[in-house]
Amino acid sequence: MRSTSKIEWELALSERFSPMYQKISDEKLKALQAAYLEMYKQFDKICKEHGLISYMVAGTLIGSLRHGGYIPWDDDIDLVMFREDYNRLKEVFTDNQYFELISPAETKDSVFKVMKLQSKSWTYYDVLGEGFSQKKYLYLDMLPIDFVPENDIVRKLKGLLFRALDLSHNSSRCYTKYTPHLTYMSKESKELKKNLWIRRIVGFPAYIIGPSNMYKLMEWLIQSKKKTSKITIAYGVKGYLGETVDYKTFFPARKYPFEGLEFYGPNDADTYLTNRYGDYMTPPEKKEHTERHVRLKDNWVDLIERR
Repeated sequence: MRSTSKIEWELALSERFSPMYQKISDEKLKALQAAYLEMYKQFDKICKEHGLISYMVAGTLIGSLRHGGYIPWDDDIDLVMFREDYNRLKEVFTDNQYFELISPAETKDSVFKVMKLQSKSWTYYDVLGEGFSQKKYLYLDMLPIDFVPENDIVRKLKGLLFRALDLSHNSSRCYTKYTPHLTYMSKESKELKKNLWIRRIVGFPAYIIGPSNMYKLMEWLIQSKKKTSKITIAYGVKGYLGETVDYKTFFPARKYPFEGLEFYGPNDADTYLTNRYGDYMTPPEKKEHTERHVRLKDNWVDLIERR
């Protein structure tokens, strides 16, 4: 079964639903990348002042090694922190003049599951112009790095339980309460309708207790005060088990070039990226470059009512 996001992106580019979305041109993408870089620079400066270290990972780290900066079609920055530093973010960024820290645990009616450092000044409209949201602000996602059990059986059991909770949490976003536009689009897409039906069954436990409560349960499960030889980025794309690597793969951090500057990344970037992607130096097919470069318009409901 294809992911809900892939189906949505495909429909967003179709003639039927494209009026609901605003496409990001190559020129606007560069403006978005420039804005995120400024946010990253400011965030990194604050972290250094407080002794915190964030690591470039995923597409941002690939961009550093392959392009010396952004992957040309990338539209965000991927960052992680060891749990000890991650837990200090609330303390450091309370009443910060540049960022508002948004936590999943304190946001009842939201389905995100990582800390967001949201700009206090830049909306998508400010950066991208007419047609883009004046209500939604740019933000940096921050994922935690956690230690995992040395024992293989215990680690696998913990990983499987986390996967079940994570899948339910992710699927809860498919309820109309959180994504009404998907319900509307499913009326004319059998694939999306079937997808949402399945996802809502899987997401029912998280929907009933509330995504923020499910998140708290996931956090309780993965946090560990005991340092071991292995770590994971549980909220990463490959999940608790798929993202598990040796501690020495990340620590100590080392600097990598990014858009003429230097930022921290894993000690052994090649091992980390090979575990996550395989051949990460070969670019993906061209069709995957732009499928995410659309944003839902604030007034999409008004637009469909006029039709």
